[in-house]
Amino acid sequence: MPPNHNLLIMNENFHEIRMEDYDINPITGFLPPMPPLRTLPDEYYEPWEFIIENFHELLLAGRFRTSVDNMPLLNVDHLKTPAEYHRAFLVLSFLSHGYVWGNVNDISDRIPASIAIPWVKVSDYLGVAPIANHAAVVLWNWRLIFPDEPFSLNNLSTLLTFTNTFDESWFYLVTTAIEGHGGSALSSIISAVNASNVGNNNQLLKALKGISSIIESINLTLQRMYEKCDPYVFYWKVRPYLAGWENEDRLPDGLIYEGVDGNDEYGNPIYRKYIGGSAGQSALIQALDVILQIEHFSTSFIKPKVNKVDEVNVDKINKDNGVNKVNGVNGSNKVNGVNKVNGCNNSGVQSSREYNKAPQVNICSYMNNNNNNNNNNNNNNNNNLKCPFNNMNNKQKPYLYKIRENMPGPHRRFLEDLSKIANIRNYIISNIGYDSSEDEEIDNLIKAYNECLAQMKNFRNIHLQIVSVYIVIQENRSKTALPIKKEIITKNYTTEPIKITKPPVMDSIKGTGGTNLIPFLKQMRDETVAQEIPNKY
Repeated sequence: MPPNHNLLIMNENFHEIRMEDYDINPITGFLPPMPPLRTLPDEYYEPWEFIIENFHELLLAGRFRTSVDNMPLLNVDHLKTPAEYHRAFLVLSFLSHGYVWGNVNDISDRIPASIAIPWVKVSDYLGVAPIANHAAVVLWNWRLIFPDEPFSLNNLSTLLTFTNTFDESWFYLVTTAIEGHGGSALSSIISAVNASNVGNNNQLLKALKGISSIIESINLTLQRMYEKCDPYVFYWKVRPYLAGWENEDRLPDGLIYEGVDGNDEYGNPIYRKYIGGSAGQSALIQALDVILQIEHFSTSFIKPKVNKVDEVNVDKINKDNGVNKVNGVNGSNKVNGVNKVNGCNNSGVQSSREYNKAPQVNICSYMNNNNNNNNNNNNNNNNNLKCPFNNMNNKQKPYLYKIRENMPGPHRRFLEDLSKIANIRNYIISNIGYDSSEDEEIDNLIKAYNECLAQMKNFRNIHLQIVSVYIVIQENRSKTALPIKKEIITKNYTTEPIKITKPPVMDSIKGTGGTNLIPFLKQMRDETVAQEIPNKY
């Protein structure tokens, strides 16, 4: 008699995850439970706060760098709480990026010791790289307009911006609002992984439906980016400040953190290289990938085999009910004016078992030389696979793994631990056809899982479209072109194709994180679709 099939899914690395162990709040998710500090309470840090308070005026007057150069070197020992460290990191990030990028005609390849030394120390405390990142501008850069009202996009304001524009604030706040779904998303994620590891199908089904619903809400929030963020302003005014100093043509050697590293053996200053801020640094979005076992590889390493994927039409945006919609999910229907995404089988993807032949490589586990045993009959050969990333240098590692260096330490650790026990897809596949009395139950799990994939695919289509409008098109426009007004976005981008004057440039346009944007985002979308479980397995 075969063993109870519930035992097939037991993972030797399994342990129940608790949010509080990873600086995660059950309500706010990766956001802090209370709004971030608006100033540092200790007057000792007044020199930092003075320059931040006069940030835009000093840039306008051409006195920003001089003011930073004349600033005293302050010790970080006066910072007492995590909230104070968050504020310090935000302030020092803005001081540093303002110093480097604030004068477009004179980019600095160094930051003075007055900001470099405390920035590195604060970064070490938080377990994050010293670079302006997603955590700084999104997680720790918001306040409630009306403190007695709930957290929502319509009740948020930013603490700091580089350009003092509504467009920059909106760009950050849309993402902050997405992170606001983190509490409920992570609760469902943890419920799902616990259910799959103890064989509770009812709990797993409920959790998957919850995850799908949350991703749909995230998609609706992301589509609001067009409302108050002008593509011209974003690309030419805001985006330059978010660049890092790795894979950056204007800083090919990186950046000198004065007073931190000294000189090399030849007496030359040591340069540091860090990837700039990007949406990929959201631990929430990466957690959704992890729980669904969506693996992302370097663009030059592996591409999933997909028979047919409906492409995002880079040249077209649909307008529906006043909100820009994205084409690219076939078979969707509208409910109350909102696109409801069907399962991947209706999306134009021809399912085949070929998807399931791809190794279920757990990147994090391999990176740490700690392979996971999936313990299911369909993937026995995986246990003998050697990690394809073990001998790679830092540049060759999968991008989404590498940018976890830009996440707060506890959040990065959460993703690493979650990846060791996430086995929902493997669990469902291992139980297909095992017990005929549970066929309907497993079919429902397949549908719920595929619906999550469809929503993630829709998320990536929307992201692709935003990148096309805000970066690709702007890259191919003249720098002297007039700003694109809101009414142009909402009225004219309907069915007429957007003309891109230099299509070959599209594949070489880089994001602030240094990736070739369009190929990278398309591959992420394709890797998402490739994980679909065929309904008729």
